[in-house]
Amino acid sequence: MRIKSKKTKKQELFESIGFLIILVFVFIAVYLIFNRVGSNDEQVVKREIAQQDDGEEIKKPEPYICLDCKRRSIDGVHVKAGKENLFPVAVMIENHVDSRPQSGLAKANLVFEAEAEGGITRFMAVFADGEKVKEIGPVRSARAYYVDWAREFSPLYVHCGGSPEALVKIIKDKILDFNEFYKGSYFWRDKKRYAPHNVYTSSELLDKYLGSKDLSEGKFESWGFKDDLPLERRPASSTIEIEFRTKDFFVEWVYDKDMNDYVRYMAGKQHVDKDGEEIRAKNIAISYIKSQAYDNYGRLDMDNIGSGQAVICLDGKCEEGIWEKKTATSRMKFFDKEKEEIKFNAGTTWIEVVRPKYKVVY
Repeated sequence: MRIKSKKTKKQELFESIGFLIILVFVFIAVYLIFNRVGSNDEQVVKREIAQQDDGEEIKKPEPYICLDCKRRSIDGVHVKAGKENLFPVAVMIENHVDSRPQSGLAKANLVFEAEAEGGITRFMAVFADGEKVKEIGPVRSARAYYVDWAREFSPLYVHCGGSPEALVKIIKDKILDFNEFYKGSYFWRDKKRYAPHNVYTSSELLDKYLGSKDLSEGKFESWGFKDDLPLERRPASSTIEIEFRTKDFFVEWVYDKDMNDYVRYMAGKQHVDKDGEEIRAKNIAISYIKSQAYDNYGRLDMDNIGSGQAVICLDGKCEEGIWEKKTATSRMKFFDKEKEEIKFNAGTTWIEVVRPKYKVVY
């Protein structure tokens, strides 16, 4: 018979310490296992919820909230503080049939479209978001009423020549002028197109000039902006048709419910930039403005200071109202029938300037 030897106190102490160490390791292992399983279960539940398509309520992730964001002055888009009021540039872009497709229109924050002469419309595209635009154009000449619209923003006004009245107004009103005739190094001529439909510039070149003049912050009054109408309250479809003088310049805006914006068509085809990017707008503001030719070239005198009838379209719906531009330097604003100022959706706005006799269907 074997007799067990008695353990010393020292041995008992070591065994106790060892047992405690093992117990601690077991506790940590159990904690990690359950914590990981819980995390995996949570991910599985989230995936299952996201995959539901049987009409039940789907749990959506909380939207990202930018605590230090502000609405950008030019278009109401939320941006980081310090980026909300960049110095604007307003570029005259032509719309002659031979100038199509244009470059840069799809990236503009605000666009004015009005007739120049001969029923041909022209654009003034305003850029003030800091986005890089590799090519903008074809750049074309200034007109006096466009100078008035440009003055709303105190921008760098970019053009290639202009009517005598426009050039005089630019000097008289001390416009920050950027005429290709005198600033040729900031433009180029596309050899694949013939003059005068081949003058281009870029945001890089324009920013280079603004930087040399230490121009970084804009000085203009902002419109009021709001959040988009919820999806369930938007109409299924709608269209806006604007019949300018000839069919080559007929415009149609087709509403996209999911995106809550409008896709532009011109002359019966979708209007896209030269790089294929679609031209879309969150808001369409139609201004009825009287105009008449005053010389043998068919140049127009436009009653663009004052007020008149308007149609404002956003969220898939159009409502009648009025436009108002009190002075050459004040912003063109839009009001409903109760004279409440319109709040636009954040994003690109197109202002369509039409003669009262032109047909508009919406």
